[in-house]
Amino acid sequence: MAARRRNAKKAAPAKKGGGKKAPKAKKAKEPKVISPGPPIEVVLSIVTAVMLLAAVIMIDHSSGTHYGTGTLFSENYGK
Repeated sequence: MAARRRNAKKAAPAKKGGGKKAPKAKKAKEPKVISPGPPIEVVLSIVTAVMLLAAVIMIDHSSGTHYGTGTLFSENYGK
């Protein structure tokens, strides 16, 4: 497959005041301050607590469904 031809570039018009400009002074960047979040231990303890609570509720639901025992779901499924 043949390559596409491009149109020839037109000559750019001459700019006024062809002298070189002085470089602009750059502003000094301040170091970005990163505010720390909660420590990883806190996050892991919260996630672990939520997972344990969900596991206890699931086991109680299963006990209530299959055996009619349990704390939360015994009245609904024991009949």
